[in-house]
Amino acid sequence: MNLLFALLGNVCISAMIAYLLGRGQNIYRCMASSPITWRAGVTLTAIFSSLAIVSSYYGIRMFGALASTRIVGTLMGGIVGGPYVGLAVGIISGFHRYLLGGFTAPSCAVATVIAGFMAGLIRLRYGFKDLNWKIAMAVALAAEFIQKALTLMFAKPFEMALAFEKAAAIPTTLVTVIGTVLFILILQDMQKQTESAGAKAAQRALSIANEAVPFLQDGLTAGSAPKIAAVILHHTDVAAVAITDTETTLAYDGLPSEYHQAGKPLFFPDTEKVLETGKSSRFVGEHGCGDPDCPLYYGMTVPLLLNRKPVGIIRFYATKKNGISVLDEEMLEGIGRFLSTSLALADYERQKLLLEQAEQRALESQISPHFLFNTLSIIMSFCRTNPEMARTLLENLSDMLRFSFAHHETMITIGEEYGTVLSYLSIVRARFGARLAVRTEVDETLLDCLCPAFILQPLVENAVTHGLFPKPDNCVLRINIRQAAKRIVIEIIDNGAGMTEEKCRMLQELRSEGIGVANIMKRLRGIYKEDAEIVIQSEEGKGSAFRITIPLLRRK
Repeated sequence: MNLLFALLGNVCISAMIAYLLGRGQNIYRCMASSPITWRAGVTLTAIFSSLAIVSSYYGIRMFGALASTRIVGTLMGGIVGGPYVGLAVGIISGFHRYLLGGFTAPSCAVATVIAGFMAGLIRLRYGFKDLNWKIAMAVALAAEFIQKALTLMFAKPFEMALAFEKAAAIPTTLVTVIGTVLFILILQDMQKQTESAGAKAAQRALSIANEAVPFLQDGLTAGSAPKIAAVILHHTDVAAVAITDTETTLAYDGLPSEYHQAGKPLFFPDTEKVLETGKSSRFVGEHGCGDPDCPLYYGMTVPLLLNRKPVGIIRFYATKKNGISVLDEEMLEGIGRFLSTSLALADYERQKLLLEQAEQRALESQISPHFLFNTLSIIMSFCRTNPEMARTLLENLSDMLRFSFAHHETMITIGEEYGTVLSYLSIVRARFGARLAVRTEVDETLLDCLCPAFILQPLVENAVTHGLFPKPDNCVLRINIRQAAKRIVIEIIDNGAGMTEEKCRMLQELRSEGIGVANIMKRLRGIYKEDAEIVIQSEEGKGSAFRITIPLLRRK
């Protein structure tokens, strides 16, 4: 019983070391990664070899042999570090045990090597996260069994080996099992705490990104940077935050400092390196701000990237050397990544908007030549038969072209669009004469509402040219503009030639070779997305109907 309590005291030392290891971020990375790096392997080998050697020194001599908790440190080396670390710890601590002497020294040394390598294989098989106290107990029992079997088989004289194991087998086995299980439980508990803290840090970084995203719609500017800095400072424990572009400090928030204000040049020594490499950097000590009493000597610089190129930095300040922990460092880098992604998304949206605007201008530019060609065809028909009429029509055309070729916004009022249609119809009537009747039902309260430019006139032109022109008489064109709920419905209806079902479907699916209608449908989808609708109904020999439904928007 005295032996058991003495060995348990040694296990307490191991438990304390496990606690200290578990609080370290480096050991957590080693436990979480597989295979570990060679530097981490060397560190772990040194730690657990030292633990096993200390356990041997504090062992208890009896019957010419040594009872100790050495196996616990060796097993932990393999479980945390894997087979290579386990084997290295086993060799070092086993050799040390051999040097301590005693008739069980050779068998204990060999058993120590086997135990370390075996524990490493278990780590390789299950991974650290899937290990539990049952597996730890089984590994500890197996290691003690191997050691005791080797001692009884090879230690001489056998009588002394048997006497030693009778006295020490149960206490050493119990202590090894308790120490190994306790070590595993402590490390895993600390790992869970670290993961929980990491999850909270990630959540904090996400919250910062969500609040900062609206401010980045126009990019990283002197207007958006102070708002972002205030959000970061509110959600973190840093002493101050500075946000810069590649030349100047755009915003500063935190501890008052004359030398860390917006508009100051980037005089910090680490800034140039971060902007060149695009990688974060920690700074400790003098940072070159020019104020010898400035307490902001410690912190971290994180780049803001756009298309993988630094467009600015965020500097997080602390007033003490360890003010930014390893976990804080990961969170701050996460903030930088989130904000960089937000910058990229905002830039993408701006480029997308510019592209859509360019496409809209390109589509609108197709209308003018198309409209001009058809209108000139009408006027040309009067040049010989009625020159005076042709002159009058040219004057009307001049007014129309002045509006058509003028620079318009994407959206104009329905009144402006409808006025163009009436000018066009005045020209058309000259050609059709009495055989064309135009009937309109227009809600005048909608004339100040907005619609895309050149959306009505091409449909009227299409109805006249392709629907009514082939008809010898009784040509009727209807134009209806009305409100339905919070939407505007525009209808162009003719009793002309109509279309086949196949041609109507091709037109609806944008597979027609025509320019006017397809152009309008593309622009409606580009401007309104799913909020606009165009329906085409036609029957060959009876006419066609085009109905456009758009949101009701009034000019502010």
